[in-house]
Amino acid sequence: MTGDPPTGYPGDAATEAPRMRLDYAFLCDAATQHAGKVNALGIGIDHIGVSALPALHPRLTLVVRLVFEGAGGASLPLVVRMVDADGRDVVTPVEARFDVRAAPGRQHEAATLLVDLLNLQLTTTGPHEVQVSSTGTPIATLPIEVGRVAAA
Repeated sequence: MTGDPPTGYPGDAATEAPRMRLDYAFLCDAATQHAGKVNALGIGIDHIGVSALPALHPRLTLVVRLVFEGAGGASLPLVVRMVDADGRDVVTPVEARFDVRAAPGRQHEAATLLVDLLNLQLTTTGPHEVQVSSTGTPIATLPIEVGRVAAA
């Protein structure tokens, strides 16, 4: 990945890449998208309880909605990480390229990103974060606390 800013698509009338803003971001148990609508289960996760360490948490889903304003398009590199308090990865970082192009006649376009973080290897209690960034610039940071709970 490079630190270069997003670029417009060749042949676009606008040479400037659209401006991006975060509409919302949250963690949940699971999410799907159909016809432009997000369906999410267990919205608002900010704590994971473990009875012993190390622990394996099977699934956490990140939902991010980005709004792009201005004509043209962009191809953005995105990175999603979950880290512990020491900055160590809890799961392998997810790296992808995200292509956005405004539909003809529209000045803004929204895009929703759903990322399943699977098999989280939890080795410490305390603060953790799910981080979303593009070209080294933070887009969203979602705190999540890992704490001990009594065994069932």
